[in-house]
Amino acid sequence: MDKLHSMRVVIAIADTGSLTGAATYLNTSLPTVVRVLAATERSLGIRLFERTTRQVRITEEGRLYVAGSRQVLNEVSEIEDALLERRTEPIGLLNITAPVLFGRLHVTPMLNSFLHRYPDVSAKLILIDRVVDLIEEDIDVAVRIGSVSDADLVATTIGSVRRCLCASPSLLETIGPIGQADDLRQAPFVRVLGLMPINQVALESSGTVKEITLTNIRVTTNHADAAVTSCVEGLGIGMFLSYQIQEAVAAGKLRVILEEFEPKPLPVSLVYSPTKRVSARTRAFIAWAKQHLGKP
Repeated sequence: MDKLHSMRVVIAIADTGSLTGAATYLNTSLPTVVRVLAATERSLGIRLFERTTRQVRITEEGRLYVAGSRQVLNEVSEIEDALLERRTEPIGLLNITAPVLFGRLHVTPMLNSFLHRYPDVSAKLILIDRVVDLIEEDIDVAVRIGSVSDADLVATTIGSVRRCLCASPSLLETIGPIGQADDLRQAPFVRVLGLMPINQVALESSGTVKEITLTNIRVTTNHADAAVTSCVEGLGIGMFLSYQIQEAVAAGKLRVILEEFEPKPLPVSLVYSPTKRVSARTRAFIAWAKQHLGKP
């Protein structure tokens, strides 16, 4: 009996919740799945699943077998990867995640150039505006903006992004010039929840932080693109990460203000887990990103 194959079949049954689902997932026949499961249970002398005509329920012994099998298959995969990576060039699948807009504007072009350089590497790029669990979601490298507080992760800072205040030219003509931080208190404002969890902006001048409470919030949203649109249309001043407004500023639709009061830039980091063996392709990608990922 091929024990590794048996482990894969049992894991598929546990993950899909049915014998039919496991057969579909493994691209094999239902009788094959039934035969492998029966042989595995007979060899072990235990029931891994309680089966009725309607459902398959994993036993406690089955949970232990599945957990152990996952660990064994992961170790086998790492050994295979290590042998493959004795080749000169990196090879295999690279799983990456990054914030949506930053990923589109900066990570994607850099990744594309990396894949041209290493034709035996393929990539899965997940663009999502939330913090991803690297182990649970099988991510090799995450591009993150902001401080990384998780002590279980390794973070390599490769750049930074500014936090900019901006407004449309039409709004500035209407409300008059904004020359001091205190001018923001009653000015109409567009608030992005990710950058401003409360109705305050923390600005800096000569090393001193000054918190300004805003009293005229016109729009509050969790989506930067929506907030940029509101600012472009003159609904208020907004605070954004520099890359989020670069197109609108370049087109003259938004104007950066109070640059001398901007808070400290946020770091851009490459993050990976030290508990997951760092493959040759991951090391090559990190080195490439350090060299080619600019500072927006």
